[in-house]
Amino acid sequence: MAREKILVIDDEPDIGWLFSKILSEEGYKVLISLNGEEGISKIKKEKPDLVFLDLKLPGMDGMEILQEIRTFNKDLLVIVLTAYETVKTAVEAMKLGAVDYLSKPVNIDRIKTTIKNAIRTQTLIKDAVLRKKTTEKIDFDRIIGDSLQVKDVLDLVKKAAPHDITVLLRGASGTGKELIARAIHNSSGRADKPFVAIDCAILPDTLVESEIFGHEKGAFTGANEKKLGKFELAQEGTVFLDEIGNLTPQIQVKLLRTLQEREIERLGGKKPIRVDVRIIAATNMNLEKDISAGRFREDLYYRLNVFSIYLPPLRERDGDVMLLTEYFLKESNRIFKKEVKKISPEVINLLAAYSWPGNVRELRNVIESSVLLASDSILPQHMPLKIQEVLNQSIELQTTLKKVGKQAKCKAEKELIMKVLKEVNWNKSKASKLLKVDYKTLYNKIKEYNIERT
Repeated sequence: MAREKILVIDDEPDIGWLFSKILSEEGYKVLISLNGEEGISKIKKEKPDLVFLDLKLPGMDGMEILQEIRTFNKDLLVIVLTAYETVKTAVEAMKLGAVDYLSKPVNIDRIKTTIKNAIRTQTLIKDAVLRKKTTEKIDFDRIIGDSLQVKDVLDLVKKAAPHDITVLLRGASGTGKELIARAIHNSSGRADKPFVAIDCAILPDTLVESEIFGHEKGAFTGANEKKLGKFELAQEGTVFLDEIGNLTPQIQVKLLRTLQEREIERLGGKKPIRVDVRIIAATNMNLEKDISAGRFREDLYYRLNVFSIYLPPLRERDGDVMLLTEYFLKESNRIFKKEVKKISPEVINLLAAYSWPGNVRELRNVIESSVLLASDSILPQHMPLKIQEVLNQSIELQTTLKKVGKQAKCKAEKELIMKVLKEVNWNKSKASKLLKVDYKTLYNKIKEYNIERT
């Protein structure tokens, strides 16, 4: 193994000694700095591969040091050290570019795991060719869209993927959160390891703990054999916690401990089991409101909301509906072995006018069912009734507008004729010339509008 150089910036000599002992035994070259100014100087001179940075330091604090580091080295891996009560500050530090954090008192196994993950990330960053290949692993042909909103999402995916940080995906149901989670995994250093998804919304409360953390034989009635949980099945890979806001308070506590200690305990188990996984969580809920209402733990929220990506609803993605429609049409033809090639102009207008409350998932379902019903072209009658109603409402609106327009025209016409007749003292010949209509037309209009001399 290469002799990576690690710098520890901490004003406590005991911490420096502990890190030096542990890391030296692991084969790393260790440098120690007791304050920020000295630490920055050593970074510039020694060019370490990784830095452990305490957030509470005399003089320059950890946040200031991190900001200074980023002015001259944007890629240096920084892991912050923090007391439990300053976890929120650690999360802020990660937003500035720290790749992970350790809570004091530090755990030796946790130090080793964190370094291993960080060095894995460092390899990706330094190896430009490998990073390019890894980025290409993102299944971009399944993330369809040319809107600015989608481009922003993909940009965030590329930034988050190579770094082993926790990601929180936010957005309504059907916006493609699992697709984005898989893209992050496939573009990370864990791409060749398992991606394990857990839908927290559909797991019964009686099974959720066993599914996530596993159970020992005899842990409960019906537990006839040992079962590995999702975290163990995802070892060295990625765990995707979908609809995280649905977890019960009891499971939230156990998940928080897993994130803090990087270990799990099976239901009915006696000893902790180390796990090395990346966490990607997703929600369609307002977790901040749930925190205020006491339904979601604030400390768990800060552990999950390290790097946040918002997935916009389909109605906000300008121009993407037709791109997605074309893609789903091709896919549906391939799956169902059909040759539906055309979409009628009326259907195109319907698809553009509909609000898509079910987002991309709903659009895919609509196109799939339409392809099954159609012969060679998708027509309005192949659309679900609720989408056909959009066309009916449009026709009703156009009829109403025509009616209103005609009424307004008649009113204006009547008022003009009355005004001109008064000006010429009801001389219809003069009035017809001023109005530039023949006498008979004027006579008929007077009769139609029931205009009488007053």
